[in-house]
Amino acid sequence: MKLRLRQGAVNKASHALFLETTIDPLYHISPAHPVALRTAQCASLLLFLLPALALTTHHGVGAIEAVLLIAGGAYAMPLWRQRRAQSPQAPQPHLLDDAGIITLAFLFNLVVALLSMASTGFDPRFLENPAKMLVAVLATGLVMLLRPAPRVLWAGLLAGTVGAAGFAVYQRFGLNMARAEGFSMPITFGDLAMSMGLMSLAAIGQGYWRRGAALPYLAFFAGVVASILSGARGGWLALLLSFVPMWSYGRHTLGRRAIATVAVILLALAAVAALPQTGVRQRITDVGRELTQYNHGNPDSSVGARLEMWKGAWTMFVEHPLTGVGRANFNIGLKQLVARGSVDPAMSEYRHAHNEMLNALATQGLIGALALLAVYAAPLLFFTRALRHPGRHRPYALAGILLVISYIDFGLTQVMFAHHVGASFYALMVCTLAGSCLLERRCAAQAAGITATAPAAVLVQT
Repeated sequence: MKLRLRQGAVNKASHALFLETTIDPLYHISPAHPVALRTAQCASLLLFLLPALALTTHHGVGAIEAVLLIAGGAYAMPLWRQRRAQSPQAPQPHLLDDAGIITLAFLFNLVVALLSMASTGFDPRFLENPAKMLVAVLATGLVMLLRPAPRVLWAGLLAGTVGAAGFAVYQRFGLNMARAEGFSMPITFGDLAMSMGLMSLAAIGQGYWRRGAALPYLAFFAGVVASILSGARGGWLALLLSFVPMWSYGRHTLGRRAIATVAVILLALAAVAALPQTGVRQRITDVGRELTQYNHGNPDSSVGARLEMWKGAWTMFVEHPLTGVGRANFNIGLKQLVARGSVDPAMSEYRHAHNEMLNALATQGLIGALALLAVYAAPLLFFTRALRHPGRHRPYALAGILLVISYIDFGLTQVMFAHHVGASFYALMVCTLAGSCLLERRCAAQAAGITATAPAAVLVQT
């Protein structure tokens, strides 16, 4: 007869004991109760569908938002109690104590948009995205309340990136389209695919798939392929920027070997991208040619149009530094500059500056720039703080940092928050990842309290 200690059995037994004995003060029932289990399964399905449907359907993100609103109304009272619970049975973290900085940033963004339109002219179309970004905060509370399996998020990212790559290959080579665009437009499609691919890297080596250790690499590969075939050059810089947090934080979470593997994949993708059939080499070559054309007075190109719009946006900001020309008035301001001869007449059709910061400065002035910085900085601060503490929440925090850095990069050449799918995907993913971080930390804290009174080991007869 031989006795041996199995740590895995200890962890499994402690988790089972936690589920059976814990009464969630927000649910007022055990998480193992059939009702709680069914709601957790439904929440897990939504968690999977968010990234899975973002690029593979036309109205997937809108459908998720509708369900989120309904769930927010149904669970209004538990969500309100969760804002800052006082019960000793519910240890930290809580919604407003930890994720409140994200809520405040999205609220400030909405208030600035309201004030801008109140003083310069109201157009409900330009209020939709800030309002929906604030509604996305419900996702943080619902993830903490309904306890979905956060790991299904990685499966959703895999489905979303592989689906996007499939669409891109079909549109580029099957339909002979110049650039893959999915159900939106090439820039938005390519940028979101890139962001999902980068977020997938945070799952490397975490054991979410017992027999699928290569799946995060596949998701990353698929996201980059979709981005390449979209021709969205702005997203390619995100590949380089992503190595900063991956090396700073990910080398402990992912391992240096995983980061080296990602680098090899990128080199292979660069070699493939150099093939004429992908159009990448031509897109890169075009940059120099279009800059030369612009310097000779011809802004009729992708790069030239952006430079001309940036000039117009900066002029609007200089003339209206505090409040800008108005959130809904960029096109009006651009037409006025065209009439004055300050920018090329071809710019009169554009409705934003194709640069997130310049667009905010032109339309909402310095206050709008502060709102934009808050939308970036608040999630970045939350996830950076979360990464400083060990635990199962770290992959979700790393994914959140990769998402924010990606959007900062995308904003250099595009106004992602001017498009519904761009704004809503960012807000929903930020809040979902924040909720997943807080849920993992809460479960760990509660399980630690239960384990303290549980047997210290499980003896298994062999």
